[in-house]
Amino acid sequence: MTYKWKNRNLRDLGIIVEKIPEITKAKKKIETIQIEGRNGFITIDTGVYEPFNLTLECHCTDEADLNEIKSFLDGYGTLSLDETKVYTAVINNSIPFETILPIFKKFKINFLVNPIAEDVNETTESLLNIETLSILTYATIYPNLEITCSGDVSITINHKTFYLYNTNGTYILDCKNKVIFDENNLNASNLMLGDFPTFENGENTISTTGTITNFTASYRKSYL
Repeated sequence: MTYKWKNRNLRDLGIIVEKIPEITKAKKKIETIQIEGRNGFITIDTGVYEPFNLTLECHCTDEADLNEIKSFLDGYGTLSLDETKVYTAVINNSIPFETILPIFKKFKINFLVNPIAEDVNETTESLLNIETLSILTYATIYPNLEITCSGDVSITINHKTFYLYNTNGTYILDCKNKVIFDENNLNASNLMLGDFPTFENGENTISTTGTITNFTASYRKSYL
């Protein structure tokens, strides 16, 4: 199995993962309220999930550079444990390198992990001339949209419409960061009116008006 932190295989640094805990579904964040004079409690479903802790038990090979490992195992990044999904996480322990024995060189890496994982690989689909896009996802998806068009066009996704005016070429909408660029990588936000679209779990409805010759979406599915 390949284990990656910040897109780098831990084994390439001489880190051998001996054991990882079983990853279960993240706990939903539910608030409970007790009211005086009423039996039991009432709950408020916040609709979000709590982060969880995950510990990798590791050892180093004899050839490993502990200074390089110490510098690398730090901060915030992406964590992949099964070569198919990736989490965002932060290392939240001070790894006790000073206690690593000369023979065994054992240590633990503690991660605080965001509960939603994404596909390692992007999914790219053509949305031209389709009316619905079916997606299985556990969180809102913010896609990258590539649109080749001319003149004034409108695109409606899940009953939310945005407009592009005076177009002539290809435009990339980064819906997560809410920016739009043309094919020369120049900011084209002045051509757009409306909110950046999102995809949700299930059927996503799509409709367009105007002259559009290419309309593709790139996104990563999400998992609990």
